[in-house]
Amino acid sequence: MRLQDSPRGASLLLLAAVLLSSTALAQEPEVPDWAEGWKQTWLEAYKNGSLQLSAKVNPRYLGNGPQELLAVLELRAPNFPPGEHPPASVALIIDHSASTAGRHLLIARRAALDVMDGLKDSEHLAIISVSDKPRVLHVAPLTPENRQKMRTYVSQLQAEGRSDLSAGIDAANAELASPSEANFYKQVIILSDGRPTDGMVDQDGLAELARVAREESSIHTNTVAVGNDADIDLMAGIAKQGWGFAATLNDSSATERVAKRQQLDLVRRAANAVELRVRAGPTVTLVDVMGAEATIKGNLARISVGEIGPGETIPIVLHLSTDNVGKQVRPIDLARVELTYEDALVEKRRTQNLTVEAELNPAQARGRGSLNVEALRAGALAYVKEHTAHADEAAEDGDQLTAKELLDSTRENVKQMGALARLEITDALALLNERSSQILQQARPPPKPDPLGDKKKKSSKLQKKKKR
Repeated sequence: MRLQDSPRGASLLLLAAVLLSSTALAQEPEVPDWAEGWKQTWLEAYKNGSLQLSAKVNPRYLGNGPQELLAVLELRAPNFPPGEHPPASVALIIDHSASTAGRHLLIARRAALDVMDGLKDSEHLAIISVSDKPRVLHVAPLTPENRQKMRTYVSQLQAEGRSDLSAGIDAANAELASPSEANFYKQVIILSDGRPTDGMVDQDGLAELARVAREESSIHTNTVAVGNDADIDLMAGIAKQGWGFAATLNDSSATERVAKRQQLDLVRRAANAVELRVRAGPTVTLVDVMGAEATIKGNLARISVGEIGPGETIPIVLHLSTDNVGKQVRPIDLARVELTYEDALVEKRRTQNLTVEAELNPAQARGRGSLNVEALRAGALAYVKEHTAHADEAAEDGDQLTAKELLDSTRENVKQMGALARLEITDALALLNERSSQILQQARPPPKPDPLGDKKKKSSKLQKKKKR
């Protein structure tokens, strides 16, 4: 008698089917209710991660001898509905005390304007400027008239006086605790070097203000530490108690990310705590990182991105130089990249590694065929954004000559990048022309003197704006 013909055999077959079915169910993850509408996207993220890292290099082929390259790292998140969220009511605290004179205040003003530009007309905004005592532009909907009034006010802020940061925080919390803001998602964003001189000056006390505002008025406090000499610990301590993000800004070319982080605080994100670590190859020098805040030490770079939202693509450009010798065609390791992040879709810590390569091939290294046009276009734009920002900072420090020299050298370098593909860098050249006119023609009021006579030393006009 065959096994399937017996009652016992039928039972065994049924048991085996149940076990196989259970195993299949165990392998198939349970999709959360909020992802039912985009189940396949969520399952792919569950399997492969919510971020994908890739790289493009220009030029693709290397010749013998010294050569410069642009490697474009690309972080890409899947597209999915961000979820419903209430409109935002934001209070921007801008420290314009005498210690922020020059590039620090330029960075803070630009970040504030970027946040303002990202808000909808139906959302609310208050501006609190901090020096000896806070001055308040009261919370109001961003009608065209109010938006222009606030933009003008922020653009004309000058560095003066001392810094009473605690009074500014109290004023911001009072604005957002108003009954008129009850149906809004309430956010405070502090733009400061984190070095208050008056009022409450200790980290624990300032953090306590943020905690009380969160618990009593549902206000989330975010901080942006401006400048290489900012007190990052103090600013991060405030953000931790305020359940907000803590960012650093050392370069006015990266201010747009602050506005993006403000927006991502309201929606479902793809990833949190995103960070890249880059190690240049043995025959490679890491010259610069463009498009994101980076800490560079020798041939190592740490790039903190923060949060990434649905459908977002972030390009980060590595400026590299290399010196290779040989006729044998072979791959050259330009950099090894480690991506780490918290996958916000599956609540899991993830790591991804990538080796960035180009081919040593002297026979192919000449001519247009060696170009990676996409990498060239992205790299040229990033180069213009960063170096025009440096020129703007020099002009803000009162050094028009250095600003002009930086703009002229940027123009020459961009032309060299596009020597074989000029049409591919037209966007970069157009941006350079626009920014050059703005930087050289803008009237800049001189900063008022610091009554303490204790201004922070300004960094060299030509110095890179990143920690090394």
